[in-house]
Amino acid sequence: MLNPRVKDAGPIVAYAFEMQSMGDRIRQLRVARGLTQPELAEICGVTKSAVSQWEDGSTSDIKLIPFLKLLDALKTDGRYLVYGEDRGPAPDSDPSSTGRFRRPGGLR
Repeated sequence: MLNPRVKDAGPIVAYAFEMQSMGDRIRQLRVARGLTQPELAEICGVTKSAVSQWEDGSTSDIKLIPFLKLLDALKTDGRYLVYGEDRGPAPDSDPSSTGRFRRPGGLR
């Protein structure tokens, strides 16, 4: 029950956007392509349970070959699937320019 002596704190602020996870993007793209979880699982060479875990975020480890098949099936790229819109590294970023990734012997 509300206490009548406490004044209203004002309106609750609602944010206009919702953060999407990689699982949300997988689900959204799968549905847009008209695929069921079992169909996507067969295409990627994994179980339906694996696709379900990708979508609900209970796993963060997608092996490379299924991931590449997933990108192909969903007709998307890895940057969007992992980072979403307007997030993540720039498409033309060069990791070698940071000095963090150098070839052996100091060659660039």
